[in-house]
Amino acid sequence: MSDGDSDNKKLVNFNAPEETVETAKAKLEYGEMSERLRETLEQIAHGADVAEQTRVKDQLQEKRKDRREIESDIRRLQDERDEVDQDIERLEQRLDELADQEGEYDGFLKSIEADLHDGMHVWETHAKVEQAAQIGQTTPEAVLDDLRERNPTIPEEQYAMKDAV
Repeated sequence: MSDGDSDNKKLVNFNAPEETVETAKAKLEYGEMSERLRETLEQIAHGADVAEQTRVKDQLQEKRKDRREIESDIRRLQDERDEVDQDIERLEQRLDELADQEGEYDGFLKSIEADLHDGMHVWETHAKVEQAAQIGQTTPEAVLDDLRERNPTIPEEQYAMKDAV
């Protein structure tokens, strides 16, 4: 076992030219000088193989940490994707509901149109107009406007109560 793996540590202090220390610090990342000095002690004490083994172990540990972070990111992104998939499904269902509702409204308007072509009168409080408004989630006035727009040949008198004409 190398000294780097031991829990027993010894503080090592030594003097070096200040300019050399500052120049070395400037060229290294924070904490890297201590790491390099420890590696040098390992090499002196145990030879180059142990120092390389320590360096490889450190690299392995760093790569495993990187992998854990990536796996965490993947799980987070998968969770986000699942939420987006749920939103998509909910919106598609709502769109289908709206299409069904629009189709039902259109079908009901066609039924009223057939009645109009047979001479029936309709008005705002007419049961079929109120039912169409409820299906289309609109107002009876809007239903009559839709009928007028879709059937420009129907006389305006048919959009009023028969007794009122």
